[in-house]
Amino acid sequence: SSSLDRARRRTGAPSAHDCVPAAQRMGSGIFDACCQGGQNLIVEGEGNQDAMLMLMSLNLQYFASYPEDKAKAREKLAEVVENKTPEGPRPIDIICVQEGLKEFDVLKDVGFDLVVCAGQQGVSQTVKEMVYDHGPTLQACRPELHDKHLCNQIYVRRSSSWLVRDQGVMQISSDTPLRCAVDDGRIEGTLAVRSMVWAKLEHTCGGPAVVVMCTHITGGRFEDQYFAQALWKERRTQPKRIVEFFKERRPEPKSTDVGIIVGDFNALAEYDAGGPMSVYFHGSILTSKGVQADAKGHQWEDKDLETHFGEYMVSPFVALQEEGWRFAYDKSLGATSGFGHLIDHVALNTANVRVTHKDIALLTNQKFSKTKDTDVVITDHNAVRLGLAFESQPPAYS
Repeated sequence: SSSLDRARRRTGAPSAHDCVPAAQRMGSGIFDACCQGGQNLIVEGEGNQDAMLMLMSLNLQYFASYPEDKAKAREKLAEVVENKTPEGPRPIDIICVQEGLKEFDVLKDVGFDLVVCAGQQGVSQTVKEMVYDHGPTLQACRPELHDKHLCNQIYVRRSSSWLVRDQGVMQISSDTPLRCAVDDGRIEGTLAVRSMVWAKLEHTCGGPAVVVMCTHITGGRFEDQYFAQALWKERRTQPKRIVEFFKERRPEPKSTDVGIIVGDFNALAEYDAGGPMSVYFHGSILTSKGVQADAKGHQWEDKDLETHFGEYMVSPFVALQEEGWRFAYDKSLGATSGFGHLIDHVALNTANVRVTHKDIALLTNQKFSKTKDTDVVITDHNAVRLGLAFESQPPAYS
């Protein structure tokens, strides 16, 4: 039988840990919603909960950095999903994978079943297609990976008390053409496919249904070169499409349903003058002949160019905030990319979700640091682990 069949059939009795109030399990560190620094966040407060979900965001970088020693890799992943904390183990229930491969499943060996895979449902492209056939990028990963299908996936722990009620996938990207002038240095072609995979979950103790949506927003070193063309709209539109699915097309909707968007946004949430994204702009974007040609067409000066680039980078966050969604943490959590930036984020549709745990699992080393964070590099991202508890009253937003 398939892993999805097994996930749907799990009906074992919940453990005592899963059903006691989260405040008793985790201490007084419960979180309430408010705004900080112009950003909708979930921050510390008080409350009572019915059930807790432990989820993890994991970008596998299409296995380009995955160890040849599979036993060491499995041991590292097992340690990460066990998630030992000072209060005791808080095992991960759900893993949201970005840049997984349809053909590989390394999480089954650490106790997880695949629930939904964009590649298996035909909403994906090969690694070669996703990196626009860029020679140096392909040379940095094993040749046998080039024709494998890069995709988003959701996994559930076999022993979890969260049951999968439904699942699916949708394409969130358009078929926008990326066109450049001759010899302007940019790749070209049709915009690479981006998807959102989702799973609707219910806890054996009751409480609201939870719709987890895993995605990877357009952006990165190839696509950012086209921000002055149609991509500034694209990065804003993709999260809007995800919210539209949750609001209008999620199965068997109830006003108490909780929405959780998990993913790689290819950006920090804030654009600061002199900050990491500004340094990236001046080093890699402003100097591009193609970007300069696009700016000339808009009659933009250099100062206008950076303003528009900043708006492009943060547009997914603005789009979600306009819809009333809140973010579970900010950059104080730490770096998730190998370049020292927080680019992996979690957004929530309601204030009635409490963050009970948040940390980073070190799976990569920083490219500009002499200090090693880990001896077993799995990917070029660190994973985010997040504990969420849910109250029984209707949410403020549906």
